[in-house]
Amino acid sequence: MEFLNFLDTIKLPFELPILLHPITVHFAISLPIIVLLLEITNLFIKRPYLNVISSTFLFLIILIFTAAFFAGKTDGSHVFSMLSTDGQEELKLHKKIGMYLVYFSFFVFLAKILSIFIKKDWMKGIFFLFLIGFIGLTLKQGKDGGELVYEYGANVEIVSKMDDKIMELEDQLDSCKSELEKIKSQSETKPLQESEEKPSIQTENIEKTQPQQTIEENKENQQNIKQEENIQQKEEQTQTNENNSTH
Repeated sequence: MEFLNFLDTIKLPFELPILLHPITVHFAISLPIIVLLLEITNLFIKRPYLNVISSTFLFLIILIFTAAFFAGKTDGSHVFSMLSTDGQEELKLHKKIGMYLVYFSFFVFLAKILSIFIKKDWMKGIFFLFLIGFIGLTLKQGKDGGELVYEYGANVEIVSKMDDKIMELEDQLDSCKSELEKIKSQSETKPLQESEEKPSIQTENIEKTQPQQTIEENKENQQNIKQEENIQQKEEQTQTNENNSTH
């Protein structure tokens, strides 16, 4: 199956301008329909010059589809990184079908040439089947190309600018989230520091109050001692007075 990718391996000796693909695609879609109308007309009037015109258009279709493929390849490489993953997959499939359409156009042209020389109804039937199938696949390819533009924004300048703005906003959002996490972590560490500082303050207060309490206790003890001494003195005086009275 590698031979089917032969067209994709060809590198042009010159660079194609961007956005040339939409121009060539319009001709690629319309010309096969014109050929079909000519062939239907030729079934009734049977003019040899219509065969010549139809064959010439079919040869031009080969060239136009080839040009559309390479122009689409250039546009696709320019826009590929800007698309989402789904858009990139759609672009790959669009490119592959475009390459097959180039091969298909050659077989349609070959079937037309054979129908001119063989001049049999079955050969004309084969040619018409080839042509109608080719037109159907071409219209499907055009629809898929429109989806790439309108749904995924391929080669739409404003979409690429909006993507850049979205990327900038996402970066700003990430920075805001990181700053918010820093603030939260700081707010969580502050209560721990305060709780560690409170016991130290309490111990300092206890140490300050302890000397005051000891001084007050000493004063009370001294007062109690003085009171006891006074009581003893009074008792001794009463005893002496009693002894004197007896004598």
